[in-house]
Amino acid sequence: MASFVFAYFYLQALNTNHNWKVGNVSPSGGLGVAIMAVFALSAIIMWIGARRPGDSVANGVVAIGLALLGVVLQFFQYSTLGFGPSSGGYASVFFGWTSLTAISVIGCLYWMETVVVTLWRAQKNGFADTREDLVRAGYGACAMFWAYFAALIFVEYIILYIV
Repeated sequence: MASFVFAYFYLQALNTNHNWKVGNVSPSGGLGVAIMAVFALSAIIMWIGARRPGDSVANGVVAIGLALLGVVLQFFQYSTLGFGPSSGGYASVFFGWTSLTAISVIGCLYWMETVVVTLWRAQKNGFADTREDLVRAGYGACAMFWAYFAALIFVEYIILYIV
């Protein structure tokens, strides 16, 4: 993320040959808000699931669904943009940063799914084969990381859509 923050501000400040934004380069603000809000809501629901053991599996499934929706919305946004990665420095940073975020979210989704299914199987078996504290700790770690990552996505939104 730091490399994209640096690239954003460096290329904007440098603006060689006035190529920061070539043509009409502005992504849909409404779609950006939707993407950011879906990821934030997913993180909040996952975090609540970590704090309320009885609802952990259901909250985890909803959080996974919302995070997947965020990735789908991101790729939908690419199809509606009126510019490409070669439309200046901003467009390059936008495509690089958002595509890396989407790929990283897919990795997070794998972890979330693994943690939720592990908890579901352990609850189904009455924690006969696994230690409940370790399963819940894994869920809590995943929820904490996902909340951190969603906060980074919020920073990304502010830089790419507002600044």
